[in-house]
Amino acid sequence: MADDKPLDPAAMFQDWVTQWERATDKISNQFMGTDDFSKHLNQMQNSQVEFQRAFGEFMSKQLANMNMPSREDVLQIGEDLRGLDRRLARIETSLQKISETSGTAMRAKAGPPRTKKPPTLNQATSS
Repeated sequence: MADDKPLDPAAMFQDWVTQWERATDKISNQFMGTDDFSKHLNQMQNSQVEFQRAFGEFMSKQLANMNMPSREDVLQIGEDLRGLDRRLARIETSLQKISETSGTAMRAKAGPPRTKKPPTLNQATSS
């Protein structure tokens, strides 16, 4: 009896799981390898795509009935705002360049500094 190993429940469980995985894998491969399986899977995917399309149309109609924007409307508004931001940035850059060039031209044409000061209040009342 010294040669008998004690029962190891963890090893027995691991062996059982391995056997179960192999049997399940074999059955699954046989089932999924058929033409019927791929045909039905394709039909299921087509049904899912059709359902998503129909649900999207339904939601768009419901949002329109409630006078609310759809996802596409919100995305379009976002794109329009980005376009406006780009246009404003270009306009700001152009105006900055124009003001820089006109500022140097104005300084060049400014002439001598103004030395005459406007009359003060005391000078205006004494006259």
